[in-house]
Amino acid sequence: ILNASGNVIIVDKINDLKIYSENITYKKKISFIFTSGGSKALDLKKGIEIIADSFEYYLTINKIIAKKNASFKNDVKDYKISSNVITYLKNTKKIFTKGKTYAQLNSKYNFESKDVIFLIDKMELFSKYKTKINDKINFYSLDKFRYFIEKEELRGENILINLNYNLPTSNKFYFSSAIINLKEQSFFGSDTEVKIRKDIFDNLDNDPRIVGVSATGNKNQTKINKGVFTSCKKNENCTPWSISAEEIIHDKNKKEIIYNKALLKLYDFP
Repeated sequence: ILNASGNVIIVDKINDLKIYSENITYKKKISFIFTSGGSKALDLKKGIEIIADSFEYYLTINKIIAKKNASFKNDVKDYKISSNVITYLKNTKKIFTKGKTYAQLNSKYNFESKDVIFLIDKMELFSKYKTKINDKINFYSLDKFRYFIEKEELRGENILINLNYNLPTSNKFYFSSAIINLKEQSFFGSDTEVKIRKDIFDNLDNDPRIVGVSATGNKNQTKINKGVFTSCKKNENCTPWSISAEEIIHDKNKKEIIYNKALLKLYDFP
């Protein structure tokens, strides 16, 4: 057993790791290193930096558990993951976190989740727990998600998309499941509900909304298949009027809604 303190540096030439810490305990028989007092690890080949209050490093299986104020980042690949506990499995190129987790990706997306798994070589981040994402303009909420970092593609279930969420008249989209390209602000989703900005008809007393089987869209246009639209306020009584159609197209720039094969209903009368 080796105990050392005061600016300790461990160089693991076999695993291409450098570890810096104030205090270490090295148990040679079981190939285990414990650090405390502020610790940093560098994976020299992958360009990865791990920071935490303490490390548990299992040399034979190449596993580091970073505890308290832990972060895992790569400046070249442009990601940083923070949590109270982060486990790095170097052989399988995988990390997983325990508890509340934050991630900053592509210099613009902020994730707040729990028990996240990150596949380093595939650049995939996912969790089965409720997650919030924002890019300072748009907000996304999902019950579970998978994010492909290089493609900037988000997939998930029970999704809310709030476009321009800082504005009081923003559009809101709800999907049971969807594929979203965050870079292009385009999507394909099923079981769709769209709450359109209230000022679309220059009347803030409206509650314009569309419900449909599926939808595709981008920042300029949304298409809903087999949809129903109304702008009447929500109340306990039946909707005074609605238009159903095989396809509903919402042009956000022109503030137009176009219906193909449409049926207008006044209360229950077609």
